[in-house]
Amino acid sequence: MTASLPQSHHDYTFADYLALERDSEIKHEFDAGEILAMSGGTARHSALAARMIIALGNTCVPGCTVFTSDMRIRIVATGRATYPDVSMVCGPIEYDPEDAARTTITNPALLVEVLSVTTEKGDRGNKWMHYQRISSLQEYVLVSQETRVEIFSRTSAGTWEYFEVREGTVRLASGPTLDLAVLYADLPL
Repeated sequence: MTASLPQSHHDYTFADYLALERDSEIKHEFDAGEILAMSGGTARHSALAARMIIALGNTCVPGCTVFTSDMRIRIVATGRATYPDVSMVCGPIEYDPEDAARTTITNPALLVEVLSVTTEKGDRGNKWMHYQRISSLQEYVLVSQETRVEIFSRTSAGTWEYFEVREGTVRLASGPTLDLAVLYADLPL
């Protein structure tokens, strides 16, 4: 997704946010009482997200489910709610108990953000700080508009290892395999 823009400087509750989302034609994120409108993405951004969904779906391990950016993620420890470009849950899906409609999950094993000029700072900064607080999260993948994939993997000690891939194939710790030649072939400009 592209940048989140503040709607106001109110102190909304998560219930207020869910009510707005239910009736809204556009998506919003929720952070520290603020409701943030999401703007649209480019053709290249959308194509990269779609290819990530296909790659993860084609190679994910049994028992894992891949989700599009329509699935909301909530970081229970901080209250932040986001729509990552791609997410994956392995095992039973845990829905946010504050969301009776079951449109928010809390236990992703993998989150993917496709970077853009307007989102990169937040995806690497504030969002990443929140995402690290998800106990089920094993990997955070940043997909550049150019040929580069960055992967943060949780170690058994609970710290995060970083590596980047610019060519070839990489197998994610959560199971799926990414072939960068396929991921980046013939993308729209």
